[in-house]
Amino acid sequence: MRQHALSVIEAGNLLLIENRPIAVASATTSSGGAELNSEAIKALIAGNRTAYINHIHELQEAAQGLLVSIDAKDVEGLVDAGGKVEQACEQCHSQFWYPGDQKPK
Repeated sequence: MRQHALSVIEAGNLLLIENRPIAVASATTSSGGAELNSEAIKALIAGNRTAYINHIHELQEAAQGLLVSIDAKDVEGLVDAGGKVEQACEQCHSQFWYPGDQKPK
């Protein structure tokens, strides 16, 4: 588990590389067809790179919480940190990948 948490942190480092492809046309992360194409995602990120970087740092900080909980063998802490990782991912995706997605009613 520790290695996987480290991989999440390192993935954030890769996402911070400017002009690096981060989405491919065949990948989808939302249901219902709300996801933008890779060029539109790239344009949104370029237009608000500061928010994008902040999201990545939130992801990395949350993943650091995973490491702390793993090392302490703290199951509740691990669940909490996992929720924070999921929230960090969702906030970024909802802003840059599928900003027009509607929650089911």
